[in-house]
Amino acid sequence: MVIFLIGEKMILKETDSENPNLHWEFVKCKDRVCLDLGCGRWESVEYRDPNWPTTPEWLIQNGAKKVYAFDLDENEINWYNENICKDSNISAFTLNVSSVNDIRNIINEYKPEMIKCDIEGFEYVLLELTDEEFSSIRHYALETHSDDLYKKFVEKFTNLGYDIIASIDLIHARPMKALFAEKI
Repeated sequence: MVIFLIGEKMILKETDSENPNLHWEFVKCKDRVCLDLGCGRWESVEYRDPNWPTTPEWLIQNGAKKVYAFDLDENEINWYNENICKDSNISAFTLNVSSVNDIRNIINEYKPEMIKCDIEGFEYVLLELTDEEFSSIRHYALETHSDDLYKKFVEKFTNLGYDIIASIDLIHARPMKALFAEKI
């Protein structure tokens, strides 16, 4: 793992792991209502150590006040509802988040302060929000699936006055990166 400090602000890092402690390391969720868009456990596609928490669990373990978790895989959501959501501050829902209206509806209903988004290329729908809607979220943690999408998010964050905290190059799945930004 290589760490660089750029301009005393943004941390650039590499990882080859899906472990939430490494993959989502720069998430700021303490005392916040969080959305987890793309909460699936991804065990059918790649290795996941059974000792790792799921991302909704990881967000709660790191101080999130409440997590609303969404995934398009109904089996995953059923698993969450049977094994994780009871007696926790996690609520899980089946939804294919694939349009700006899906995002708008979720934001309007749950009023999140933080969004973790890993929806396999569909994160671009966040870019279709108005600047006001986009800026209503204090902290973003996004997995981008192309260099073009990464650049568009960096530009959007910069234009809207966000501090880009860190970027993690996911070397096991290039060109994917995790990008973290906080409203200044």
